[in-house]
Amino acid sequence: MPLFDQVELLCQAMGGQAREEVEKIVAHARDEAARLVAAAEAQRVETLGRTKAEVEAQAKLEARNRLDRAELESKRQTGQTKEAILRQVFSRALAQLQDFRRSPAYPDWLSRRLLATLKQLEGQQFQVVAYPEEAQWLTPELLTATGREAGAQLTWAPDEDAPPGGFLLVRADGKVRYDQTFQGIIERQKESLRAELAQRLWGS
Repeated sequence: MPLFDQVELLCQAMGGQAREEVEKIVAHARDEAARLVAAAEAQRVETLGRTKAEVEAQAKLEARNRLDRAELESKRQTGQTKEAILRQVFSRALAQLQDFRRSPAYPDWLSRRLLATLKQLEGQQFQVVAYPEEAQWLTPELLTATGREAGAQLTWAPDEDAPPGGFLLVRADGKVRYDQTFQGIIERQKESLRAELAQRLWGS
């Protein structure tokens, strides 16, 4: 039996002043119970609101973190894709230069490039280091004529480790080495070419 029903029965069993006192006690108990229930409800609402706000804030933070991670991953993948495209462009460029070796204009390019390089360097004796196959273009006649025009003596030095296309000019004392191979030229200009290609391909 509920507490208040038991109190009512007790009140009926009593009379007069005793009953009034009991009713006061009951009323006070009811008021106190209502106050406690209201306070507990307010505390529940406050705790629920605070917890909800914390959960939402944590969810926003986690969502922001996930978004940031996704954005970083997207940028990383985009960067990798762009880098792969640039590598392909450089690879194709090198392949086209290798094809240029088979063109009638290649010997003249070698002669002009060799002469221009000699004029940039100090010294009279140089080795022309190149992939052995370049001997069919870097002929003794070409080396003699170019050396005579530049006032230098040129010696042919085939090297299996040299990349095909172009040459390396090495001064006799070994202190000066200038790479005019196709690969060396591309590597030397790679950063400026990379920036120019990126601007043309992606506008950035």
